[in-house]
Amino acid sequence: MLTLEDIDALHRAYEGHPVPRFVVSATLATELKSTISIARRISISSKNAQAITARAGTWGQGFSGITQFIDEFSRNTIDCANRISETSRQLSQASVTLIARRTMADRLGRVMAHHAKVEALSQLYDKYAASAEKLEEENERNFHQLRKLIEEIRDCTRALNSIVATCRIEASRAGPFQQALFVIAADIEEAAWEIGEQIKVGKKILDMLGRS
Repeated sequence: MLTLEDIDALHRAYEGHPVPRFVVSATLATELKSTISIARRISISSKNAQAITARAGTWGQGFSGITQFIDEFSRNTIDCANRISETSRQLSQASVTLIARRTMADRLGRVMAHHAKVEALSQLYDKYAASAEKLEEENERNFHQLRKLIEEIRDCTRALNSIVATCRIEASRAGPFQQALFVIAADIEEAAWEIGEQIKVGKKILDMLGRS
């Protein structure tokens, strides 16, 4: 996983020039890909807790109700991470195409400066310029969608962190099953921390678009 220092170094490597959006989006997709596997770990922990509380009977009643919320948060995180991957892919593809459209429009513009009355050149220029504008709008929508999705995952992570404290309280009341539930609470806390760190990196990567 990239560190915040790595991302700063990447931005400096472009020496004040905007970091290409296809680089930013590809980096984001790569860095947040493991979020899915971490969220699945949380889901597995939730299912393990369900199995334990089922055996624990009245000892595990308090913890049993929490597992449904944990599983829901993990599913939401997986869904957001999948959508981040897809949106990043769309942003990357559109960004590469946008570069090509802008390059062609610039070239046509230079040719038109010497052949202003050629109708075919004017039509081609309008076509590529309009396409570039449309792609730019699409990129902006994808950019804002990525920010929204990252915020959603961060909210899920915060909720999980708040639940961990409740998990420990309920585990302490689970009698002979408390140690097993304490382990699960620790696993969930560690996974939530890992996702939180990845979200910090994700937000930093998106900031490169804001500096572009």
